[in-house]
Amino acid sequence: MEQPIEGNSSKKQHRWTMPMSRRLLEILAEEVKKGNRPNNTFKTFSFTLAAKRISEEFGVKCLPDHVDNHLKTLRNSWTMIYKLRGNSGFGWDENLKMITASPKAYTAYLLAHPTHDKYLKKKIDMYDEIAIVLGKDMARGDFAKSFVDIDLQSHTKDEDKIIDFEVG
Repeated sequence: MEQPIEGNSSKKQHRWTMPMSRRLLEILAEEVKKGNRPNNTFKTFSFTLAAKRISEEFGVKCLPDHVDNHLKTLRNSWTMIYKLRGNSGFGWDENLKMITASPKAYTAYLLAHPTHDKYLKKKIDMYDEIAIVLGKDMARGDFAKSFVDIDLQSHTKDEDKIIDFEVG
């Protein structure tokens, strides 16, 4: 799970699996619900709690810095999703939690940005939890979520059509 960072044998890099990412989002969504994310910044003990739970539940050494770094990775994906949803010719399917696009817009966009294919016409796994945890970072009316809107217990098994928020 952990490997030394090149050039510094004393530091370990944490490798996040999809189940770990899901659990992290669940934990942080609950922290938001408790009011532990004032002014769009989590309180320090929220990262400490998340790291402790990830460590215990997955049998790995997870530190608060690992949680913070992974949240930055998730934020990058969230930013891309936010931008795509706002493009002309793009839409959003609330039931499927999926960015949609007309064939013309889809083709034109992918010609210009071929690496963004992973965000289009695929279910965005844990979208609701991500919207709670990161949504206020990119506030916009159509992204607004409250806890009454979100079922934190729902998960999908169809991994092939789900955006994996892990970045290699």
